Amino acid sequence: MKGVIHILTASLNDGTPVILDETVKREYLRTWRTEQQFHCPQCGERVLLKVGSIRIPHFAHEADSSCSANFSEGESIPHLQGKQVLHSFFQRLEKSSVLEPLIPELAQRPDLLVQHKGESIPIEFQCSRLPEDVKSSRTEGYRSIGMEPIWILQTPEKYKERPEGMGLFSFSAFHQLFFTKSISPEDTLLTLSPETKQFHYFSHLMLIDGNRFIANHRKLSTHLQTFPFARPKLPDRQMLLHYYKSYKIQRATYLQRSIFLNRRGVQNPFLRHCYELKLHPTELPLWIGVPVKGNRAFSVHDCQWQIGIIYLLHRFELSPTRVPLRRLRRFVHAYAGNDEQQIEACLYYLQFLQRIGWKKKDSIAIARIEKEIVHILLERFLAIQMEN
Repeated sequence: MKGVIHILTASLNDGTPVILDETVKREYLRTWRTEQQFHCPQCGERVLLKVGSIRIPHFAHEADSSCSANFSEGESIPHLQGKQVLHSFFQRLEKSSVLEPLIPELAQRPDLLVQHKGESIPIEFQCSRLPEDVKSSRTEGYRSIGMEPIWILQTPEKYKERPEGMGLFSFSAFHQLFFTKSISPEDTLLTLSPETKQFHYFSHLMLIDGNRFIANHRKLSTHLQTFPFARPKLPDRQMLLHYYKSYKIQRATYLQRSIFLNRRGVQNPFLRHCYELKLHPTELPLWIGVPVKGNRAFSVHDCQWQIGIIYLLHRFELSPTRVPLRRLRRFVHAYAGNDEQQIEACLYYLQFLQRIGWKKKDSIAIARIEKEIVHILLERFLAIQMEN
């Protein structure tokens, strides 16, 4: 049986539109539902006005409704709450916003359509899992008619009560679909908790490995939010040093785990490279495992792919200034991901080795290495050059 479809908009018998926003009192709605009939704005079928004591008021199709429903998540109560919160937010800012409008060219309904400086901006509040191809298709559909959508993810449950500040976070592949550069030069995850009416920013994302990131978490009440959405504050030097310290701790943890949790011995590519380079995994020099720009192209820890680069330089007697592109193409072929993006990350790492004056048999002062790593963080997060 088809699921019941919940929506926030309907029309009266005479076509008058009805919107259930946060300003409508439940007592008024309980009286109104005995006096009026309501219809779905899409299919025209009759819908029921539900006014309970716990769930937010909403309209509901019958369970056997034939409505094709371009409402993407009609059954989700958090989704309805989020749309209400966003609608009230835009009303407070005196921005024209329409709940659940139909865009005829796409036969699609964004959660809201906001007017800003002569542009129509679709707002999509995502609560349920969404395949990457579906998200991409919807986004490209909007762009095909000159609209740039903004996607806002529901704040993950495990982070709703998480204190603000820098820390270690786990973001699944689904979460990562919503990383955006629309509000900051670097990727940022913008989420909304409808229950607390707070936006959560996860900014200055630094990949550790897999789904683990160091990030800066900030909360902003909808009453303090602006539109266009507020940008995360740029980290100062003290925070960058905190980032670097945290990254070193995670790096050390990874190197310890690479030994104790390994089941393949020297068949493990990372350990094999350590063995052939006569390096103990827990005592890798600091210039292996550097958070260079573009490192998210690799799903493995920076130590793993960068020691592969060092092994490549040793094996073929190469310097960081002259590595044939064909060698890099062959190297990245062993890793899952986008080859071109991985090659770009490799080139950034080779540039780092050049800056620290890396040579196969030379030792390098730790202070020099650390200065260059902080330089990398400045370039990533501040988009400026560190003063020499």
